[in-house]
Amino acid sequence: MNTRLLTTLLFCAILLLTNRWLSYQEGIEVLKAADTNSYMTIAQAAPNLPSLVPEALLPTNHTARFIVPYLAGTIAHFTGISHERMFLVLTLLFCAIVVWAVHRISLELALSETQYTLSMALLIFNPYMFRYYLAVPAMVNDVVFVAGLALVLLGLMRGGFPLVLVGSIVSIAGRQNALVFMPALAVWMLWGEKWREKGLQQALVRFGIVALSVVAVYVLIGRIIAPFSVRGMEGDALTGLVRWTFAPSAGKGKIFAEYVLRTVICLFFFKMILLAAALVLRLQGTSFKILLTSLPREFWLAMLFVVALYGFAFLGGPELFMSGVTRYVSHALPAMVLAFAIALKHFGLFHDAETAPVLALGALAATSSFHHITTFGGTSSDKALYFAVIYCILAIFAGFVAFIALRNRRPLSK
Repeated sequence: MNTRLLTTLLFCAILLLTNRWLSYQEGIEVLKAADTNSYMTIAQAAPNLPSLVPEALLPTNHTARFIVPYLAGTIAHFTGISHERMFLVLTLLFCAIVVWAVHRISLELALSETQYTLSMALLIFNPYMFRYYLAVPAMVNDVVFVAGLALVLLGLMRGGFPLVLVGSIVSIAGRQNALVFMPALAVWMLWGEKWREKGLQQALVRFGIVALSVVAVYVLIGRIIAPFSVRGMEGDALTGLVRWTFAPSAGKGKIFAEYVLRTVICLFFFKMILLAAALVLRLQGTSFKILLTSLPREFWLAMLFVVALYGFAFLGGPELFMSGVTRYVSHALPAMVLAFAIALKHFGLFHDAETAPVLALGALAATSSFHHITTFGGTSSDKALYFAVIYCILAIFAGFVAFIALRNRRPLSK
């Protein structure tokens, strides 16, 4: 077993051993995971579909994700395993797929040992990536979506059309968000390095197949769920910010500031480390303009996915998305890790770094993952601001450590 795999397994073991494990009902009470009521209704009805009276119909934004809860319920029905246990098994499976896909992406990029360690640490120890779903496994659909996205990114890096197609279908089965990243996928398949070689016509045909498959699955799901669904908040998710902006109310500045903080905090470690690297390279004589223009095309293509998913999370607005917006932004983490890893590789950052600073950054990432609810055992969000402040401080300190490490060991800028 190689060092990289051992490192990843160690990170996963630390994550699992330090996470809080809630029952289904505790998940609803502690983490306000009310969506799971719909998922459990679907699972308990399997292998049949729910038959509900009009007053009990489920919102379509929940039932459109029926595939995995239905699968969990069907397996539970025929095996006698509890529904809660099946949700946990599927959550662990799709979490493993995310980790595996990012691991393979790192190998595809030929990262050094230290670059690999840092990238995987920032993924696995991000408090918004896995901890919530391990605590509330019935929210598995989010992880299904992220696993599909990770497979899409791996396929794009390899130039592998089947993997892109499979990943896209997995994503739409998890959440409707897969429709959001379709424009970014189109741009990559048309202009990505390993896709341009195949010719424009073939790229257009292949993207068309992916897009039509995703839309077909979306339409098919809509027809299946129609008998037990009622319209949910799909439209509000795209217009919530605009409606909130123009609605009369007091204290909007404070509310919006908190909303912005919730949207940016998830990616803060990446931003601080990249900012530190940019400052070091600037001090060594490379202008910011050259830094930005010299980055590989794939960096910007990966960032398109980040922007698409971040934009979707932001558009819902504070009234609709305030409590869950950080979780929605976390869906972009595989794309952010990819962009981050590409930048590390391109500029030779931490290519042959000494062990101490990499261990320090890994320790800071691990420490920052101890969320006040999913690890310490809190029962409310009254410590959310405290956790956010501590997390930001640790991220800023990580940037300082990265700055010192890179300043003392010249990056191999290209």
